[in-house]
Amino acid sequence: MTSTQRIGVRELLLAQRGVAFVEPSGTPAQDEPLQAAELELAEVGYVLSSRLRERLAHCSIEQLVEFRAWALATLLQKLGGAHAHTPLFRRFPEGIPPDTLDLWWRKVLVHFAQAPGQPCLSCRRVGTTHVLSCGHVVCDHCFDGSNYSACPICEHHVGPSSFFKPTSPISASATRTIFKLIDLGTTLSDEARALFSSLCARKQALSPDDRQTLVALVELFPSDVLSWLPPEIPVRENVALVFGTLAQRGDPLEIVERAKPFMTTATDVLRFIAVLSGTDGSLQREPRALELERSEMSGRFLGATATALSPTPLHPTRNTLLVRVQVSRFKTAKLSRPLRRALLGVLESMSEARLTEDMLRHRSFWVWVGEFLHPHEYEKRFPRVARAFRVVRKQAPDGTVAPAFHGWNGQLERATQARDVERALALLTDRPGELARRLDQILRISTTDAERARVVGTFTAKVSAMGTPVLVNLRSHLSQRDQKARIRVYWPKGKLARCVNSADERVVLSRSAIEPAIAAIEAELLLRFSQKQPFAVCVIDEALRTVTVPFNERTASKSAVSLPRGTRVTLSISHVLRLFLHWCEPQKNGHETDLDLSVGLFDAVWRQVGVCSYYQLQSTLEDGTLIAQSAGDLRDAPWPDGASEFVDVHTAAARVAGARYAVMVVNAYAGMPFSQLERAFAGLMLSESPLARHFDPKAVELKFDLAGENGIYLPLVVDLHQGVLHWLDVQSKGKLQLNNVATSKATIAKVCPELMAYFESGTRTSMFELGLLHAAARSARVVLRGETLSEFEREPGESIAAFYRRLRTRADGNLVQQALGNTSQPALALLFRGDLDLPNGSAVYALFRDRVVPTLSASDLLS
Repeated sequence: MTSTQRIGVRELLLAQRGVAFVEPSGTPAQDEPLQAAELELAEVGYVLSSRLRERLAHCSIEQLVEFRAWALATLLQKLGGAHAHTPLFRRFPEGIPPDTLDLWWRKVLVHFAQAPGQPCLSCRRVGTTHVLSCGHVVCDHCFDGSNYSACPICEHHVGPSSFFKPTSPISASATRTIFKLIDLGTTLSDEARALFSSLCARKQALSPDDRQTLVALVELFPSDVLSWLPPEIPVRENVALVFGTLAQRGDPLEIVERAKPFMTTATDVLRFIAVLSGTDGSLQREPRALELERSEMSGRFLGATATALSPTPLHPTRNTLLVRVQVSRFKTAKLSRPLRRALLGVLESMSEARLTEDMLRHRSFWVWVGEFLHPHEYEKRFPRVARAFRVVRKQAPDGTVAPAFHGWNGQLERATQARDVERALALLTDRPGELARRLDQILRISTTDAERARVVGTFTAKVSAMGTPVLVNLRSHLSQRDQKARIRVYWPKGKLARCVNSADERVVLSRSAIEPAIAAIEAELLLRFSQKQPFAVCVIDEALRTVTVPFNERTASKSAVSLPRGTRVTLSISHVLRLFLHWCEPQKNGHETDLDLSVGLFDAVWRQVGVCSYYQLQSTLEDGTLIAQSAGDLRDAPWPDGASEFVDVHTAAARVAGARYAVMVVNAYAGMPFSQLERAFAGLMLSESPLARHFDPKAVELKFDLAGENGIYLPLVVDLHQGVLHWLDVQSKGKLQLNNVATSKATIAKVCPELMAYFESGTRTSMFELGLLHAAARSARVVLRGETLSEFEREPGESIAAFYRRLRTRADGNLVQQALGNTSQPALALLFRGDLDLPNGSAVYALFRDRVVPTLSASDLLS
């Protein structure tokens, strides 16, 4: 988003963990103001813990007022309720025109033929027309001014007019609310340090939410962060985020000196420069918008009909078209001579072969950054760097052509193409992480049992040097490789999740090769987890079987609930699914932007059976029963209020109509891409009543930000028969403009079922499976919560591996009445919903936190 405002650490801790910090002062207020604050928080779905309420009871009236305003603003921002949500049809879900085609014809007639001072072309009344600031002349008898929030003809926001009339208030939502707890934190510094340490310990790229949190912590505690630094930060991007953010606010030379132990590759230096320059350090190609003029007919009212209705020949208008391109460069910060020398010195300390090879991985970026580093000014002082830049640029400043460079990747590629297993293993032995990623490929090119045994033996010998996330994913991958996959899915590196799929043409692997590798992985994971803090008891929810372990977090959408891509969540669908979309254009230099929220309805074999979109506002059964209806299509979102669209899906009627799947689709129809808007988010509400107010924070089940450039965004699919939400969070490129369900239904019917089948196949590890590994390694007593409670205890002399196998097979479990019984000892809990009272000191992961304060994220369990 273009907004430069950064959320603070206090706000992040309240929104993400549900903790607040209060230090009472002054004369305590009466109980009534505190009760009023509790009621207002309950209106957005939150309640105070007894500890926090007791602390607030000792606060002055001024502190209570400040806390109430701050907490409400923060929580509403998280849920999306901090903004105005007025759709085109203000009386939605009532007042929606039943015949969209008839409405369209009336709009065409007014657009081309209605003139000021004339009788209405439709009803022939005199004195009922109003001229709006967009130029359209609208009759208040044909178009209800109490129902519209924008021009009924062009659907753009316009200035005040006598056409718009007051409307009656909408009834409150009838929703079943699961309240979420707000607890009292210890101290801000302690909480911040613990959060900073956990983020630095992550072993995979951070999600956008976590990246924002890390930056906020560094900005708020710049002097403390240097003393909080751990000996190692596994993720290179996090190194750049920490030190690059510090360098923006301090002495860059001092920061580079402190960062030297963490900068071991050329890419580390490049990421540091990128963050110092204001990027996120991911080294993804940056979007740029080019303005092109083109001639076109007016908007959506095209064709011979419009020409026939116009009294004069229509001429094309010249409009500006934004074309998005990707470039491998960024606006580079000013680099002083001492800073350039310091950075070149870090590069010079590296092995020349590794330095050159690493720079070639991001060749375009280095060519660009080299223009600011001026490495050849210091060729005598930093000769390795100068020679590496000569290879990167393909020639020296004097025109001398650089010699050919054959790096490690090229050698490995030649070895695999020649099916030279010995050579490939010799190269991969020095890079265990790459060996893990290439294991499947090396096993496939092995031609004999002896070669496969050699590969597995090499892998087993190096498994202790491999990252935990890689091992967790490889374990699930290998378990499926003794048979053909229904579909292969690739996730190319990038800022957005755009999957590529194909048929599985790989040779299947034998169990004799797979099983030793899986056994080595499991043994290594159990060993690592056993070295973490032990707990007397571990509680795991069976519902986590359908929650995937996070992967490709860099491309995850920022959301109020951190749903890993591929997760399947059971919904308590009762009557109405309300989908919402909100966006706002920048205050300055913004183009009008038209986003569209639509729902495509598909049967069990993915044939489209219905749609609800701007071109079909209502979908009904033959008897007129509503299946779905839209709150109207707004075609701009001026700052500061923006625009909102809603679609209601009536689940019972949709099932009667033969719909099995409801697909939420957000289309970039025209204008600016998501990433350049002031804000853009969407989500899902569950309501007991179709007569609910437009946006009810208590009813928000899921809210997520929109990112990317253009095309089609497919965030989720709801299985209306099973009541299951499939979180896909995937982009499809689509067209530069004019995307809708009709133009993308082939993409929807292909991508959605393939991704659902991919995630259901088990090729991605579930949080339940990860939880079993932690439970067996860290607890002697494990309780599995499903329809019943099953308890398992490690027997005297039983190994961790044997206990783990017993947990997986559910052998010898005992039914119990309570998950924790009477224990007061801290527990390790992995919960689907945080509806369990836990002793102090417990470590908790909760997908939906409800009344617990989570201390673990899913990624923390991979550290």
